[in-house]
Amino acid sequence: MIRPLSLLVALALSGCGGGGAGSPNPFDQSSIRGASPSEDPIQIDVQNSNFNDVTIWAIRSGQRIRLGRVTGKTDQRFRIAWNAALPIYFSIDVVSGRGCTTNSLPVEPNARVWLMIPANIGLQPCQAGRR
Repeated sequence: MIRPLSLLVALALSGCGGGGAGSPNPFDQSSIRGASPSEDPIQIDVQNSNFNDVTIWAIRSGQRIRLGRVTGKTDQRFRIAWNAALPIYFSIDVVSGRGCTTNSLPVEPNARVWLMIPANIGLQPCQAGRR
């Protein structure tokens, strides 16, 4: 009877030490997934004035990096690691509609960028800028 009980206690305690040195701290603002030493975090504030949901992509050197989805008529904030030597622009895919692309922006370390998706994509341009 003592052997199964001690085995059960050992198994229960082995699950308590999860994590370790290689696990990122979810509360640490500086630990951004996919960041390399040559990249700094930038903040992207998205204002979706369209009724449709949109998927936001950041573009660098022809590579599309998915930031996430923004529900219609809402605002959302994203953080991404970015090499300040490269300009950023955005591609917006609208669920059940037309998409758009923004102008290219130079960014510096810890930059704040805004992105505005208009109510009438196609009649009005998607715009991006720095704060």
